[in-house]
Amino acid sequence: MISGKNKELYYTSSIDKQLNIEVVGTRIVIDNSMREQDTFTLTEALNDGSELKFGSCLPNQISFIAHDMPAGLVGKTLRPVETLEGNEDDPFTYGKYKIFSAVPTADRTKRQITAYDAMYDILNADVKAWYAGLSFPMALKQFRNSFFAHLGIAQEETTLVNDSMTVNKTLVASSSDGSTVTAEATISGKTIIEAICEINGAFGNMNRAGKFEYVILPSITSALYPADDLYPRDDLFPSDANTESMTGHYFTFDYEDFQSKAITQLEIRADDNTAGTIVGNPGNTYVISGNFLVSDKTGAELEQIANNVLPIMAQAAYTPIKSCTTVGNPCLEIGDPIRFNTSREIVETYLLQRTLTGVQSKRDSIVAQGTEKHAVKANSTREMLEIVQRRTSKLERNADHLLSQYEDLEKQTNTKFEQTADAITAEATRAQGAEGNLSSQISIVAGEVSSKVSRGDVVSEINQTADTISLRAGHLEIDCNNFQVDKDTGDAKIGGTLSFYEDFSESHSGEIQYGKLPGGGSMGFNMNDSLNVSGSIFMNQSLVATTSDITVTGFSGDSTAGVYNKIHMSGTVIDGSKISYSDLKSKLSDERLKEDISVLAGAEIEDFYMNLIPTKHRYKYGAGIGEDDKYQFGVIAQWTEKDMIGHDMDPDVYSVVRKSKTLDDTDEAQYTGGDDVYRVDYDQFHALHIYMIQMQQKEIMNLKLENAALEGELDIFNRRLKEVEAKLC
Repeated sequence: MISGKNKELYYTSSIDKQLNIEVVGTRIVIDNSMREQDTFTLTEALNDGSELKFGSCLPNQISFIAHDMPAGLVGKTLRPVETLEGNEDDPFTYGKYKIFSAVPTADRTKRQITAYDAMYDILNADVKAWYAGLSFPMALKQFRNSFFAHLGIAQEETTLVNDSMTVNKTLVASSSDGSTVTAEATISGKTIIEAICEINGAFGNMNRAGKFEYVILPSITSALYPADDLYPRDDLFPSDANTESMTGHYFTFDYEDFQSKAITQLEIRADDNTAGTIVGNPGNTYVISGNFLVSDKTGAELEQIANNVLPIMAQAAYTPIKSCTTVGNPCLEIGDPIRFNTSREIVETYLLQRTLTGVQSKRDSIVAQGTEKHAVKANSTREMLEIVQRRTSKLERNADHLLSQYEDLEKQTNTKFEQTADAITAEATRAQGAEGNLSSQISIVAGEVSSKVSRGDVVSEINQTADTISLRAGHLEIDCNNFQVDKDTGDAKIGGTLSFYEDFSESHSGEIQYGKLPGGGSMGFNMNDSLNVSGSIFMNQSLVATTSDITVTGFSGDSTAGVYNKIHMSGTVIDGSKISYSDLKSKLSDERLKEDISVLAGAEIEDFYMNLIPTKHRYKYGAGIGEDDKYQFGVIAQWTEKDMIGHDMDPDVYSVVRKSKTLDDTDEAQYTGGDDVYRVDYDQFHALHIYMIQMQQKEIMNLKLENAALEGELDIFNRRLKEVEAKLC
């Protein structure tokens, strides 16, 4: 908290506030008259995840709309300064921000300015050359001082709990001695600063003075309350509290029905697959994994480091805040402990995220996410470490479109996905490969779907409308169980009846006899709706039959004549003398056959869906499913079952995850120990897909409506402005 009289003045709505934003190095000062009313926004965050993650470093942002702004502002530094009640001797400074974008409005009269503080440059800096030039070993404090000196950014002077820790060179271009080191093609500032903060139980933030500050969440000291008959005398209530009271300053307030408990145990390990050092007592364990600063440490060294930082981490215990709207006060800083005195209880928490809007009438939107206990997983500072050169990614989202693009300049590959209200397009390209330039594109609009693949001048296309499918290619290849076309010779093979009718409505009878089938024997299709085969039947996909009999002689090489013994389909064995698919339950959707019907809705459904973990995997050879050893896509049944249990969905009540006996003719039992095999009914996910897509479409429609409303308001404002200008003239 920035103390002083400004803190109390900000809580007084009637005082005059003048925000002047200086463009450093120019004569431009953007005052209240040059900005669109209430467009100034300050966004700050210490931690933006659902769970508290030590080491988090996030850039702060300001944005606003201003008119009479020249071009060429990107890269310029902004310095917002605010005076209250005309007191220019004691102004309030918001820090320093570099302009990231200055996008003109549609009428080109104004610009949407977005600027980030120096944290943005820290996180995105390539510091490999600096790291390579260091003389190791060195103390951590020397290491971090050198890092910020290289970047030209000042730090707030402080002593961190592990400042004396020895830092060795653990990020190298290559390893010659077989030591356990991490090879890096690039080293980002994000990797460095998050590792420093994490190992000291701190968070990183650029403060109002434009300096990097190591923020440590203090232990919240609760207030002592006098007797009820003395309340509310200001000199008696409260006492000895280190929290800033928000009582009387908030409009809306919603908090969790639990407290994020203090950390009782800390584990530090080199990576997710390595056992680490554990200190403290079981209860609420926090895991540090993949921090390069300690990847070379012995068990004794890790124990000392952990014992140093655990008391710092253990201070953080608070009640998570879902949402809160208060009077805006920039004197409140990220990481400050705050207190809400509600009618039921006292809620103590931290200011972890805030969005401050407006100038004269400021509003703060405050969030403090958290979980009751930390999940049993690694909280790695290097989940997304930049390990390749010359790779770029772009994510752009506005009212007109959503664009996601990724490019690898080394491999000369590029992928792009773009979505607008009218169309969806996806494209992947590769230049200068062995085959020449390659490109694939899919386009979807309301009345048409098209795909195109090209290799130089060679192109194949598929275009589909409501009444037509068009194909264009140099060669056509079809390889199905019942229909094949050879791409080189053009030969076609048909595994069924080929009929040529002038009128499709006509009904004809007859029989086509084929020669020998692969494996021997002949097959005939008779009009009595029965299938009679001498030889073997191998079904690689599916068999559709009516109530007629299927008779097989000498099935699968069996020399014994008679009615078939077994039919194998997709890992399923069916015994008997007749197969009927007319009452297959999984395909029935008749409302008259269903009960306990309810419409999918609720956050638990969405959370369950978002927690599903798609995987790429191969089946173990001989398991009876993946004998070709190819990769497949899907989900893991046990993980899905755990996800269901975590969202109060009894797996025994839902048909998503099923268990069945191992098949006799497979090797499943050797991998399961003879226990039941877990299976997933993927058909159950179709309704979830539909529900989530509908939710996305509703969000898109709401955004369209909001955009249209804003455009209408802007149009009204412009008309009124012109009327005022006309009257003035």
